[in-house]
This record gives sequence, structure tokens and C-alpha cells, in this order.
Amino acid sequence: MALFCSFTSGSKGNSGIYIQGGKRILIDAGTNAKYICACLAELGLRPADLTHIVITHAHNDHVSALPVLLKRTDARLVCTGTTWDLLPARKGDPILFEAGDSLVLDDLPVQTAPTPHDCLGSCCYAFGSGEESLAYCTDLGTVTADIFELMRRCRNLFIESNHDVDMLRTGPYPYPLKQRVLSDRGHLSNETCAGIVSRLALGGVRRVILGHLSEVNNQPALALGQSRKALQALGADGDVLLGAAAARQMQPPVVL
Repeated sequence: MALFCSFTSGSKGNSGIYIQGGKRILIDAGTNAKYICACLAELGLRPADLTHIVITHAHNDHVSALPVLLKRTDARLVCTGTTWDLLPARKGDPILFEAGDSLVLDDLPVQTAPTPHDCLGSCCYAFGSGEESLAYCTDLGTVTADIFELMRRCRNLFIESNHDVDMLRTGPYPYPLKQRVLSDRGHLSNETCAGIVSRLALGGVRRVILGHLSEVNNQPALALGQSRKALQALGADGDVLLGAAAARQMQPPVVL
């Protein structure tokens, strides 16, 4: 049995946990350590119980808690070598790799793929195998063939559905920032995410959690509605459990 829980997911902070057997893997630490510790406590855990901290990339909304958190745990950091060089805090004996490598964390297989994002060393992850497998893929301007293959191997998916294109274009962001978000090195729109979700449903994905929703340029109902509509067009909406993670709100743990 495996468990996944999103602690927070959005433009201002990202963190979650994947638990399988004796592995307790924090995914990103982009909020404050006090909040992460509170979320861990809800699961009956302490920072000292973490075995690994996996980092997708070095943007602040994914690593801001590291300087404090690393003082409270001996968990091994896992990230690309480029990301390691950019981290605000480093400790111990890291597990470093190149994006695209396969890893084993204790006995847990992990696949990685480089993500097209405006931060050097960015990558996404697939944890485990079979029914317990989870692909965690956010902060990507487009879905490459390698990323799609990584997602396709998993039964469970945490995928970015960052913005509604119309809200972004007419919203308050300055023009250069709008262009950044819309670019192939920015973030996935609801429409693009929905297209990927529908393709993956045909390949066997059975649970999808939408993440990294913009608090300015999106709404959960819009993101969920777009993906649900795409699934309904295939007649697959009854085959896929669909949900959305919130910013600064711990989601109920999901047993995989």
C-alpha cells in the first residue's frame, strides 16, 4: 500500500508526501517549515521520520522551507546535480542524478524526466510501480514525449493545470509575465492539461489530481471542468477519479 498527500500546491508554495513501505518521501518544500511540520503531524509523522526530500527544481516556491527543515531531519536530498548547486540549503550525502535517469530509493524504483521550465535542472518524477505508482509532474510549459511516457507508466497522476488562458490574458499580470506563463517553458493551461489527461485515460491512468492551480488566473471549477469534459468526450469520465489540490490547504491523504 502507498499513500500520497498534497500539503500545498500553487504559485506561492508546493509540497507533498509519498509514502510506501518504509519510505517517507517529501516532494518539494516550497512553503515554510512550520506548515510542513504541521502537515506531517496530521499524518502522525515528524521531520525526523522523513527518509528523502525530492526536489523538482530550485524555484523558491518549491524549496523555501529547506534551510529550516534540513535542521530537523537527516532525510537525504534527491535532485539533479544542477538543482543541487542552486538550492538555498544543502546537507549530508545527496542523491544526485541527471534528468532522465532511473533511480532506486532504498527498494523503490523512481523514473525521472527533464521538464521544459525556466529553471535549470528541472525534472519530474514517477514513484513506484503498478497500482501504487505516482507520476508527479508540474511546472512544465509543454509535455514532451519523455514526460508523457513517464506519466503513461503510472496509474496515478499529479499534473499541473495552472491557468485558464482567457483569465490569464485578461488578468492583472504584466505582459512579460503572461508571455512567460504561456510559453513552452512556463506552465500548462487547463486545456492542455485536459488533452493530456484524456490521452492518458486511454492508457490506463485511473486517478488524476490537478495541481499548481494559479490563484489569480484559474479556479478549481474551471480546471476540473476542462479535464472532466475531455474525459466525457471519450466516455472515460467514469473510469478516472478526478480531483484538484489547493494552495495552503492540506488535502485528505489518498491511498494508492
